[in-house]
Amino acid sequence: MLINNLGSLKAELGRYMFQQRFQPDYDTAIANFEAVANRRLRVRPMEAIAIITTVAGGAAALPLDYLLWRTLLWPGRTPYVELDYVHPAYLTTSAYAREGGDPQIFSIEGAGITIYPAREDTYHLHYYQKIPSVNGNDNNFNWLIAAHPDLYLHGCLHELFVLGRNGEAAVAHKQLRDEKMAELIQLSALTTGATSSKVRSETAEYF
Repeated sequence: MLINNLGSLKAELGRYMFQQRFQPDYDTAIANFEAVANRRLRVRPMEAIAIITTVAGGAAALPLDYLLWRTLLWPGRTPYVELDYVHPAYLTTSAYAREGGDPQIFSIEGAGITIYPAREDTYHLHYYQKIPSVNGNDNNFNWLIAAHPDLYLHGCLHELFVLGRNGEAAVAHKQLRDEKMAELIQLSALTTGATSSKVRSETAEYF
């Protein structure tokens, strides 16, 4: 069966599990697999850009689907200015915490981001976002189930066999899940872009 949404995923899970008694566990298994995927995957389809606005103290809330930042840009000049990340302890003790001027540094704590020198302004946050859950309506889908239904299937089967205390089957589907996850990570790395002398590195100087 072609898996392209929640309903077809549950139908295929039922075909593998043989017993109706596991149906109440489908939502839990799906949520558990999605939690694993969010912890392990940082791939191109998860990249997003959010416009954030700070208050006078330089603080703003992170997007609700935030996982990891990639870069923070201040569009107040052209070309845009890339801000430097610093440890929260340095943020509040640096000279930027007391001085005015253009934004220079930022830090992230909990669900918030703080940018110094502090001001009311807008920024472009490039980040990795959480995979939207397919739980809920049978027509629900996301990019992962659309592009890699086999990964969703084996990830959920592993969780169901763990719940059913079938160790042998759980290990088999865990291996398949991990292999397909590694393939997805490699695919993302290969399709992000070719290496080039123009790609910025940490040690390079730019003028």
